[in-house]
Amino acid sequence: MTTHYFRACLLSLALLAAQPALSNQALILPPGTFNPAQTLPAPPPDNSLEAATERATIKEAYRDATPEERAAAKQDAANESVRLYADVLPGFDLDKLPASKALFKTVRTNEKIQTGAFKTYFNRQRPYQVDSDITPCLPPKNFDINASDPSGHTTMAFSSAVVLAHLLPEYAPAIMQRAEQYGRHRIVCGAHHPFDVRSGQVLGTLIGFTLIKSPALQAQLEAARSELSRSITKPTALIGTEWVATRINGDAVIGHAPTLTIEGNKAYGSSGCNRYTGQVTLGNKDAMQFGPAASTRMACPGNTDQQEAAYLKALHGVTAYHLNTGSLILLDAQYNKVVEFKILPESQLP
Repeated sequence: MTTHYFRACLLSLALLAAQPALSNQALILPPGTFNPAQTLPAPPPDNSLEAATERATIKEAYRDATPEERAAAKQDAANESVRLYADVLPGFDLDKLPASKALFKTVRTNEKIQTGAFKTYFNRQRPYQVDSDITPCLPPKNFDINASDPSGHTTMAFSSAVVLAHLLPEYAPAIMQRAEQYGRHRIVCGAHHPFDVRSGQVLGTLIGFTLIKSPALQAQLEAARSELSRSITKPTALIGTEWVATRINGDAVIGHAPTLTIEGNKAYGSSGCNRYTGQVTLGNKDAMQFGPAASTRMACPGNTDQQEAAYLKALHGVTAYHLNTGSLILLDAQYNKVVEFKILPESQLP
């Protein structure tokens, strides 16, 4: 175990030497800051039942993923950068945010040193190295071999997410939800076992919290906080906003659009022709569930009744939501988009 640990530290030093010279401020977490043996559990052996079950989970995740999710997983695989959060942060363009760009360069530098040491210590084979029926969504590179645990993409995502959520607490749920999705995509991609992704979540969170508590990073954090407060649009409130449906199960809404308003544990609106009201439960993070709804029973013209039925049925399948500025997406248990909403400009409101 000691030999593995020293090998990990030596690799971290080599990685550090291969990078441009770092200032003392940039190097906050030097090699050896975290002992892999004392920080994360060891992955299961490749020939164990647990590992075989994980590989079956990977195949199932790919099989059950929609074409859109597979494409998103492939795109995430090619984007190992904090820029992934531009999806949920309107105005998050690092090329126009020099203080934030410098901060996350520091975060990434420190995270890579730690992650590299852990990968070397655990030396776990990738799923596709063990099972030829698993094909990664992107061709593997030499440094990908025996580097499965922890997931580097996931560690990067969670260390960055913790720092971003610290700077933009109003966006914390959306940021953490995107980080979890990013990690899940590593499984869909066939690049990591679920165990590796969980390890990346833990290590990334540990790195992120350690960095934001470091006195050496405070000046960069404050500069980025000031910059982001001027650049990032404040999120739309989920509660009390009238949301207007634009798509139901991927199909564009035709004619009178259904609406949704949430107040406390009550959800109500128009289903396109009739009015409905019911209970809604908001859980931890992005969890959402609708109860049975009561509705008026007016006769609806044309295909309105079919669209109305599809909308109400879609609500009953909702398990989660994704909130962004001006948009709300309701998701089912497989994270498929079932209803997409937007806020109409005041000039278009009835």
